[in-house]
Amino acid sequence: MSNLEVFFNPRSVAIIGASEALKFGQTMTQYLLDSAFKTFPVNIAKEEIFGHKAYKNINEIEDDIELAIIVVKNEFVLQSVRDCLNKGVKGIIIESAGFSETGDEELSKIQQEIEEIIKQKDTRIIGPNCVGVTNFSNKFTTTEVNFNETIDGGKVSVIAQSGVLGNIFVDWAASQKIGLNKVVTLGNKIDVDEIDILDYLENDQETKVIVLYLEGVKRGKEFINRMKTMTKPVLIMKNGRSEIGSRAIKSHTGSIAGNDKIYDSLFQQLHKVYRVDNFYEMFNIANAFATQPLLKGKNIAVITSSGSLGALTCDLIDKWGLHLANLKSSTMEEIISIAPNWISARNPVDLGPSSLSTFRPSLKLLMNDPNVDGIINIFAVPKMPLQKFSIPISPQLREMKILSKEIKKPIITCVYGSRWVLDYFLKYSEKYSLSIMTQVDHAVKAYKMMHEFGNRGERR
Repeated sequence: MSNLEVFFNPRSVAIIGASEALKFGQTMTQYLLDSAFKTFPVNIAKEEIFGHKAYKNINEIEDDIELAIIVVKNEFVLQSVRDCLNKGVKGIIIESAGFSETGDEELSKIQQEIEEIIKQKDTRIIGPNCVGVTNFSNKFTTTEVNFNETIDGGKVSVIAQSGVLGNIFVDWAASQKIGLNKVVTLGNKIDVDEIDILDYLENDQETKVIVLYLEGVKRGKEFINRMKTMTKPVLIMKNGRSEIGSRAIKSHTGSIAGNDKIYDSLFQQLHKVYRVDNFYEMFNIANAFATQPLLKGKNIAVITSSGSLGALTCDLIDKWGLHLANLKSSTMEEIISIAPNWISARNPVDLGPSSLSTFRPSLKLLMNDPNVDGIINIFAVPKMPLQKFSIPISPQLREMKILSKEIKKPIITCVYGSRWVLDYFLKYSEKYSLSIMTQVDHAVKAYKMMHEFGNRGERR
């Protein structure tokens, strides 16, 4: 078993600095104390926390402790770490901030001292300056996530250096009905870093795709070697492209961003590693990897309710080195036989206002066409007809799931309309394990990466 398993599935937990006060760590403390995880609050000034006995020091706890979470002020962290080592804990998460990221010499020395005292120990540390981990499979978290608002059974795992962004990723993914599996925030990385977590997630049966928000790498050679041997897709967002951005990183987590052109060149050379430009793109593409079969060939069929969006998609397909599928004549003839005479049965297949009534049979014809490797389905739908006529979307979306599973071809749906329209579609996304996006360029880039991944890293 990995020595990092303790961070995701601990048998016992101590919260050092546990408090009922409305401050950082309070929600996490209350959640863990009320959960099935064996949790002990530690607070030097309290006898009881949320109805549970509080201990003045971790060494007063009679039970063995596997994981300690430290949320005390920075001046008390060093001694807390020493106490944890004396107790023999296997893992420590230091959520407290105020160390090397401040640029202060004295605070940096404290961080260095923590690094020194753990070098000869088996105990692993995440942090400081982070919010730790969330495991959506067993509902363990050291953050303030609300599991009632998240999606179960996700296959996307996240590594982020920034604690706040880690929390934001969770909230945003839930709003888009994207299921996450594990989220790790690393902070200043005095011990556990992205290489360690990549090792863990590579062997995690519940993780299908990994997204990595990267600010800087300390172990460059090991990072490259790890990336070369990954068997799962890794989507990386690396900031610090500019000198100003690099300086901001230094003040945020104390990381050295490095030459961005070197990173860019590196990512281009690595099989199964892909750089993305923004968070929306990162999670949309990750969800496509997680929910859809890989794209075996480059031939894409487009089925759309908007001719303009269909034309835009064709431009993007060409831009990213894919091909607009050349439909069989029998496929086009059958589409014409079931659709109004004014629709275009050529690829892109423009169904116009008839899209909802002719979509299902047309989709099935396209999926069964041997010249088609994947489909981009564009729904440009005004809010009014959906509301006024209660047009059922569920049968169309259910058909997508059935066909994709049976024929083993991917389908990505792009929805254009108001937030109400998007939510109307998204409520079926989790139920049918769909890939739903709001930008067709993300869909095309997803297919580009999914084709490369399935074809031994072929790059354009």
